[in-house]
Amino acid sequence: MAIARADETDLLLPLHEGVHEARPWTTFLTRLRQRVRADEAGLIISAGLEERETHLLVPATATIPDDRSWRRALRPGRAYAIEEREGFGRVVRVDEPGGAAAWLAMRRKERDFTAADAALLARLAPHLAIALRTRRALDQGRAALELSEEALARAGIAWVGFDGDGRILSMSKGAVAVLGARWAGSGVGSVVASLKDDAPQVVRVRDEASPWILLIPYREPLEASWPRLATIGLVATRRMGDEQARAAVLATLFGLPPSEAKLAAAIAGGASLSEAADQLGLTIETARNYSKRLFAKTRTRGQLDLVRLIGSSVARLV
Repeated sequence: MAIARADETDLLLPLHEGVHEARPWTTFLTRLRQRVRADEAGLIISAGLEERETHLLVPATATIPDDRSWRRALRPGRAYAIEEREGFGRVVRVDEPGGAAAWLAMRRKERDFTAADAALLARLAPHLAIALRTRRALDQGRAALELSEEALARAGIAWVGFDGDGRILSMSKGAVAVLGARWAGSGVGSVVASLKDDAPQVVRVRDEASPWILLIPYREPLEASWPRLATIGLVATRRMGDEQARAAVLATLFGLPPSEAKLAAAIAGGASLSEAADQLGLTIETARNYSKRLFAKTRTRGQLDLVRLIGSSVARLV
């Protein structure tokens, strides 16, 4: 039996749109609860092998049964009665191709659900599977973006994506901080549109006092249904840095004691030997003695060589 036209509007649209809600599918669960006159509606999502579950309940005080062994024994796509001492319930299991599973459930305290209510739950199952797959892809994309943002921020890099006409498609948080949320690429669009082959260009963002932006042509491997990314703009930002953490990394990389590792971290941060001594509360003679042992252990010939070594190691990312 097909889903009624009214249910397409009241249930299917909120179900598919619910992947974009901050608390996903809250509107859908509210509508489902109203549609079948249930006291409670809930969605329990399991992240597969991690055994990590998310419970989305309407109202927030709902008490959908939480027996994992019983739920996991259900066949996907079929509506089952929930066995409990007080009240009546129905649940359907949905498996997502990526390995997640979900259970859509509803409960009443006073009277049992009809066969039509259970059938509606079963008919919603394939649509819920699609919505789960979409939400999983969105969450994975967000996680990848957050990791990329963190890594690039540590390296002191921000990015802007342009289409073929020089319009901004997206900006990293670092780029927003440096260029401003309302920056529209004034004076850059014509340069972006004129880029040829694989020749990078550098231009000022706005005027002589503004940051430089490096423009690199991008060849997108897949066709997209929206404006395609044509150019990547890279902007240098202030690197995230933690000298204590960098000293700990340097100690591990080169087998340095804490005192020498702290001196190496200070020098790598741009301090001269005397400045590093002041920062660390050392006399200049003590700093010189540390530096000699430091150069010997790292097989470097002086401060410049040491900075170059650290700059080519993973310690520069801390």
